[in-house]
Amino acid sequence: MALLVLACLAADAEIYCLNTAGGALILDEEYFIVSLGEYERVYPLGPYDNMYAAETDGGWTVLNEYGERKGETYQKISACDAGIIVMKDQKYRLLDENLAYKSNKQYMLIVPLSVGALALKGQSWDSIPDRAYYLDSDGTEYIRDIRLMFTGEEAEGLIPACDGDTGLWGYIGSEAVWEIAPSLYSAGSFVHGIAPASALSGMGAINVRGEWILHPLFTDVRVNESFVLCRELGALYVYRRDESGLILISAFERAEGELAGDYYVVRSEGEIEIYDAYGTLMLSAEGDAVIYPGLESQLVFERDGRCAAVGIETSNVSDAYDSLKVSAEYDIYLCGSRTENAMRYGLMDGSFVQVLPAIYDSISVNSEGIAAAQIGERIELYAISNGGARLVASFEAETK
Repeated sequence: MALLVLACLAADAEIYCLNTAGGALILDEEYFIVSLGEYERVYPLGPYDNMYAAETDGGWTVLNEYGERKGETYQKISACDAGIIVMKDQKYRLLDENLAYKSNKQYMLIVPLSVGALALKGQSWDSIPDRAYYLDSDGTEYIRDIRLMFTGEEAEGLIPACDGDTGLWGYIGSEAVWEIAPSLYSAGSFVHGIAPASALSGMGAINVRGEWILHPLFTDVRVNESFVLCRELGALYVYRRDESGLILISAFERAEGELAGDYYVVRSEGEIEIYDAYGTLMLSAEGDAVIYPGLESQLVFERDGRCAAVGIETSNVSDAYDSLKVSAEYDIYLCGSRTENAMRYGLMDGSFVQVLPAIYDSISVNSEGIAAAQIGERIELYAISNGGARLVASFEAETK
């Protein structure tokens, strides 16, 4: 059974929506089941209070605060300041909060901006877009004298975009105009004001003004909130972010590297080393393992099909599990143990204390620390606090 992913559980909502292994579960405010399995998953629709996007076998629809289906069925649904973005018959349009079309305009693509949206239009639905538009919060269309071929993901108010005339990359800003002119061979998303980018000479890093802060001389550049990691001809260089810019803290020959939150990992000659933001060696181990961020000051090691969390500063090691992931919504581990028939899931906190035993078919936690756990036909809701779990509701997986 797949992991249970908790979409929303807001105290001020008329309904509670959870995505379970058996499909989306919708409860009323007294925890009575309104719907189970009718939708594959449900999530809140961005800035629109008490409106939800729900996925069915035939596409996406909109639910109101009582779990009632409203409007038509679409291929895609998302939301932004400009309106509710829907795709139908391969065409994108904008809806208002009453699910009425804001205009008769149709587009090849609509990309949310911090205010309004960027829209692309072409001669045909399978052609390269030939015109870009800005859509304001009312859905009013403004022509931009630019032609785009591709766009990336928006981050920090800037969207990487490829100019349709030159094939070069730059960045579109919040009003769908070039903030950084297209002069790059590739452009990545910004992370705290720094983005990987490339020129003819190689890869480097730029700031939000499009200025090179690391000249494009590398074969690979990776950026996160703490570091910039670069490779060149088998050598590895690690830069720490600082108020004055980037500071080179480590250089290694014939090494591979990766970023893991506030730490970086160096792999060389069959050994793994973990360093902190000052280049101090914190942990080392022989062999190979998959490493990814854990909770604060912790990493998760996965080797030979078994996973364990390790405290970087304390060297404490958790019990080993067959699966160990950090909850996307809450600071807690989702741990899985394989039985003869299936994987069973539980919860472990940052002190490596078991919060819920690994006996459930599926489990997840939302941002308020509410855990939803399913075992057989039974679904249990727990409030997580102080290393423990308090049962707040339980029910059988049957619709009323």
